[in-house]
Amino acid sequence: MKKLTRYMLPACCVLLMLGCQSIDPQTGERQDPLQGFNRTMWDFNYKVLDPYILKPVATGWKEYVPSPVSTGLVNVANNLDEPVSFINRLFEGEVKKAFVHLNRFIINSTFGLGGLIDWASYSDPLKIENDRTFGDSLGSYGVNAGAYVMLPAYGATTPRQATGSAVDMGYTYPFWHWVGGPWSLVKYGIQGIDKRAKAIGQEALLEQAQDPYVAYREGYYQNLEYRATDGKVKPSESGLSQEELNSID
Repeated sequence: MKKLTRYMLPACCVLLMLGCQSIDPQTGERQDPLQGFNRTMWDFNYKVLDPYILKPVATGWKEYVPSPVSTGLVNVANNLDEPVSFINRLFEGEVKKAFVHLNRFIINSTFGLGGLIDWASYSDPLKIENDRTFGDSLGSYGVNAGAYVMLPAYGATTPRQATGSAVDMGYTYPFWHWVGGPWSLVKYGIQGIDKRAKAIGQEALLEQAQDPYVAYREGYYQNLEYRATDGKVKPSESGLSQEELNSID
């Protein structure tokens, strides 16, 4: 039954994704069929969860955890994404970029104490801007992102990204099963806290927006496009800078 569930979830997400476009082809406006639910979840995340839990934790991470410690922990967490990025790049036919991720993983795991030190980034050919998810790979093939969904605590997603996350987890399932499932939560927790800490300086974007929900939703879709096209979306077209696009996830 567990195996059946693991395969059914991605299949159902794909069906939902194919049946719903994020842009109305007639009006060109953003479709948001779950807006009522999404706004309720947004209010919970933005007005309750973030100010009382996430932001204080992220602030403590930024101000009180020594930089070498926080950087090292994030490096280890990010290093574990490299094999997944390698597979997803191969899926896209991007062999050269795929081996950048593989080489990064080998170098940092071997000479960087399991990834604590990101030695690979000291070499320009091995520098990367983002990891590569299966959702990004689907987007590179023109698969529509689908309807916007705001989930409590988890944040924004779409059927395409949810499918991608399920597939990415399938890649790494044997590893996490071997090391222990709870450690995967530690990995994603570290990455989430660090990402929230880096976004503290971007809060004015939402505070000054006429409708923060819409501003975040559009920024999220722009970031999906930015990642799927390897940054070929120009900041002038998206309305956000490269740094701002990277802070939205």
